[in-house]
Amino acid sequence: MKNSKLWDILEQMSRRDLNEIRDCIRSPHFNKREYVVKLFDFLLECREELQIIPDKEMLHTKIFPGLEFSGSRIRSAISLVSKVVEQYMTLKIINARKADSSLALAMAYRQKNLQKHYNQTIRTTEEILENEIQRNADFYENLYDLEYEKYQSLSAQRQLNAINLQSLSDKLDIGYLSQKLRQTCFSISHMRVYSMEYDFGLLPAILEKAGQAEYQAIPAIALYYHGYFALTNPNDEHHFQQFKKQLFDFGYQFPKNELRDLYLLATNYCTKRVNEGSPHFANESLDLYKEALRQELLLTDGVLSHITFSNITAIALLTEDYSFTENFLEKYKKSLQPKYRKPIYSFNRGRFEYQRGNFDKALDLLQQRLYKDLLLNLSAKAVMAKIFYEMDAIDLLTSHLDAMSQFIRRKKVIGYHQENFQNFISFLKKIVEIPDFEKENRIALKKDIEKVKAVAERRWLLELV
Repeated sequence: MKNSKLWDILEQMSRRDLNEIRDCIRSPHFNKREYVVKLFDFLLECREELQIIPDKEMLHTKIFPGLEFSGSRIRSAISLVSKVVEQYMTLKIINARKADSSLALAMAYRQKNLQKHYNQTIRTTEEILENEIQRNADFYENLYDLEYEKYQSLSAQRQLNAINLQSLSDKLDIGYLSQKLRQTCFSISHMRVYSMEYDFGLLPAILEKAGQAEYQAIPAIALYYHGYFALTNPNDEHHFQQFKKQLFDFGYQFPKNELRDLYLLATNYCTKRVNEGSPHFANESLDLYKEALRQELLLTDGVLSHITFSNITAIALLTEDYSFTENFLEKYKKSLQPKYRKPIYSFNRGRFEYQRGNFDKALDLLQQRLYKDLLLNLSAKAVMAKIFYEMDAIDLLTSHLDAMSQFIRRKKVIGYHQENFQNFISFLKKIVEIPDFEKENRIALKKDIEKVKAVAERRWLLELV
């Protein structure tokens, strides 16, 4: 059973899910074989009480006592349990989508010519959608599906004069525009990370249509419309500000997972602008992170990614919002995964103490033997180098940089990261070596730092020359 699909599923199920699956297994609608019930119960016993992963021989002995082992027999039994479990998973998703479920019921009534019940169910579906708070692209797709179902019914009854084809067309437009713009924005983000290229087809015509006032009044369209132009014309701040306003004003209309992706899209945009020399976008980014934290968008099952934790700390320190930074570090350290908690907290608290000028505290935190992750280790060493420089401990700094360089060679740091930290070491050594009065050499060095593609702590190095 190890690495089997059924066992993988059962391990992820909650106690409530398992109880509901047990009810399904016992229902004649899903299963009429007693040995399937026995197999499911034994699998739960293995998971909950015995805490073992049974093999097929053990299962066969338990479910078919007295019979010679047959691989095909036990595989068939496992397959039957899997079928019921998958039916449960499918039905649970369908039932959670109230509009979809109601519309499917209406379709069933139409196919059975039960017009009275069909009409009642259509009205129920309309009420569900009218009361829906979330109005993203999926909502408008549901509106179109509802309109199309009504069209199907009227066509079958030959009530052609009552068919509202304009409404059907309008809802199709809104659904498609919102879906296309959403997909385009996330595709562009993907392109930037993975150097991919996509053909966006009808996008020029869609952008022209989406820019019209009637569509700009629909957040599911307007938000992604401004998001697209912010991503493709980053120097035009108007679209970013409109995107951010839509996000703050109408974010409640989007499901949590989509809203999380929107906030990450916005913060990634801000980070790019900061790295390109627009430091005021750090404040914009921190505003976004604060709101995302307030809505608990960045936590998955109560866990905050160690990368996000470090990114938020870095942005907060850049804005010099020390009160928020300290509160964030202490509040959210317990939300880090246990294996990351000590090193990630210690590193980021060390950065905080360094920036506040508490060098001794910072060094105590950064010198701890917690940094088994190679990049985290190098990042901690880079901050320590900054501390030694600012303490004017030049001999200590020189020794530290030499040791750091040896560490990189010994650990075989490759590619971008090797270049990133080796350039940091090289430039910092040059800053130490070139006297302040050699203005031309320092200006040339500044240009080199600006020009090089990869260098850690670039902003700090530029402040020194």
